[in-house]
Parts: sequence; structure tokens; C-alpha cells
Amino acid sequence: MTDTPRTRTAPWVIVAKREIMVQLTDRAFWIGTLTTIVLIALGFIFGGLLGGDSSETKVAVSSDAAATVVAMAQEQGSGNYTALRVPEADVMTAVDEGDASAALTHSAADGWKLTVKDLFEAPDLSAAVADYQLGVNAAEHNLDLAAIRAGTELELVTMEDEEGQGMAVIISTIAFALLFMMSAMTFGMQIANSVVTEKESRIVEILAAAIPTRQLLLGKVVGSTIMALAQVVLIATTALVGLSLSEWSGMVGLVTPVVGWFVLFFLVGFASLACLWAAAGAMATRHQDLNQTTTPLMTIVMLVYMAGFLARGDVAHVLSYVPIASTVSMPGRLLSGESTWLDAGLAMVVAVAFMALCIWLGSKIYRRALMQTGSVLSWKDALRRQAA
Repeated sequence: MTDTPRTRTAPWVIVAKREIMVQLTDRAFWIGTLTTIVLIALGFIFGGLLGGDSSETKVAVSSDAAATVVAMAQEQGSGNYTALRVPEADVMTAVDEGDASAALTHSAADGWKLTVKDLFEAPDLSAAVADYQLGVNAAEHNLDLAAIRAGTELELVTMEDEEGQGMAVIISTIAFALLFMMSAMTFGMQIANSVVTEKESRIVEILAAAIPTRQLLLGKVVGSTIMALAQVVLIATTALVGLSLSEWSGMVGLVTPVVGWFVLFFLVGFASLACLWAAAGAMATRHQDLNQTTTPLMTIVMLVYMAGFLARGDVAHVLSYVPIASTVSMPGRLLSGESTWLDAGLAMVVAVAFMALCIWLGSKIYRRALMQTGSVLSWKDALRRQAA
């Protein structure tokens, strides 16, 4: 009887699994992640307590159908809503001048639309619209299920603000920037520390003799990227769940696709920097040297973080196509409606091309600097140095 040949596990997979296990058994990782989740939950709880009053929300309407929907929402307990009857030509003016928080309109061509000036003030009328339209369709189409459900979608439209982006967009962009900075700094420095620890203990000489350096680098990058992505997805999911349970639940449908784009951009952006973090660790000979070798990378991360707070208008438009910066800028512009999914796709193509360049550059420096133990290397010296 012949033995079935055993499948040999690729070295990079073994390294990646080890990096993941190191993170999962790191108390600091769990403390940081759980603290962030608790802070997000507390933010929604206190936001609900502070904003959860029973103040009346006026919705501008110009038709009996829209007025009926508002009344149904009031009866369903979705909120304390009152229909403000105005002429059709003055519906948007009522919102723009602050007489109403939202305008509910309906036409055969466009269906139902809820227009608001501030996303945080959007009333939750989706269920009422669906119930009302189902009743109308049932009467007109003799209970044909497909016909009954036609036109029950409510499109949420934000009125353009000439002064700048709405508060929801600003808060979301800052949240994206903060999440990117936190994960990029935490996991990036862990990659660099892992590499320099192996150099200081001379373990790297044993590893390099047993595993090709490319495989060693790939395993470190993949393992850390998986953990960083998992943390971001966990935190983003927590935020979306909190949003769905808050008084701003009407924003979930609008925000969720944008969060998805942020996760994709984060994955590409972090992967772009991960190889460079490993290269920064390889250029150092001691942990103290990391202050010098990681400075360019920390500067990039901080600039992206600051862009989330400060970039507006044309500057934000340009940054939304710049690799790494697009991780924060493009999702914010998608949320505000200033960019389309086509724009996001183009920015993603540019980001992926940049990622390939960073992986090539980081791998090149890592292999050339890994066995250097005499003194710390600069980025310029590492590029000039011949591979070991």
C-alpha cells in the first residue's frame, strides 16, 4: 500500500498564522479593540439620551398622499411627526428656510423622495411609505405581489449645502480618518517591532536560512493585514448596529455602502503600507532605531488623519484620488454625493496600482536590509544596498 503524499504548507502561511496568533493572544490588542467598541456604544447611548426628546418634527407636504404617510408614521410610533401643508412650489423652500425638517414628495416618475438639509434630522418614514404604497398598489392591481411592491422604496436626498458638507459627512470622514490612523499605526508598528525583535535576537538568521525572505515578509504582511481588517470590520459593524438602533436609523441604508467602500480602500491602503513598515523594521538594528526609520510612514499616516479633519472642497476632491489619502477622502465624498461609484472605482484602480508599487519597493528594501546588523540604514542607503 502506498502512502498518500502529504500536502506541504507554504512557509508564508505558517508565518501568517503565527502573526495572527500573536495578535490574538496580545492583551493590548483586545483592550484597544474592546475599548473602542465600548466608546462607540456609549456614544450612541448618550447621543440618544441627549437627543431623544419628544420634540415635534415637521415634514413639509403638498399632497394628501404625503400627508397621509406622515400621519401613518406618527401612528406607528416612528417619531413625533406633523405634516406641514404648503403649496407644491414651496415644499423645498420650507426645508431650506427651517420651517420644516424634511420635505416628502411623490410623483409617478420619481416615486417617493424625502429631502432633508441635515442627515441627522431625517425622519424615519420608510415603513409608512411602504405600507401606504402597498395599500394603493393592492387596490389598483388586484393583489399582484410584484405590482404591490412597486414604488415602495423611499429615496433619501440631501439638499446641497453651499457652506460645506453636512455634519453627518464631516463626522463620518473624521471617524474614517481616526479608524485608519489607529489601525495603521498600531499594526504597522507591530510589524516593524516584530522584524527588529527578530534581528536583535538573531532569530532572523535561522528563519532566513529555513524560509525565503520573500515568504517571511509575505507571511508577516498577510497576517497583520488580516488582523487589521478584522478589527476595522468589527468596529464598523458595531457602529452600524448602533446607528440602526439610534434615532438616526434612517441613515443606515445610506451609510452602509459607504462603509463598505471604506473597508475596501482600507484593505488596499494598509497593504500598501504594510511592506514599508516591514522594511522600516529591517533597516533598524535596535528598537530605538524605529523612531528614525518609521518617521516617514508615521508622517504619511498623520497627514491622512489630518486630511479627514481639514480637507474640504477642491482639496478633498484631489485627495480622493491620491493613494492612501483616498482611504478617508473618497468615502466622505461618496456620502456627501460629490463623487459617484464610478469615481470610487477609478480611485480604487489607482490605489491598487500604488499598492503593487509599494509591495515591490518594500520587498526590495526588506531583503536588502534584513541582514544588516552593524548600523541603522536610511531609506536612501537601503535602496542603494545590494541584496544579501
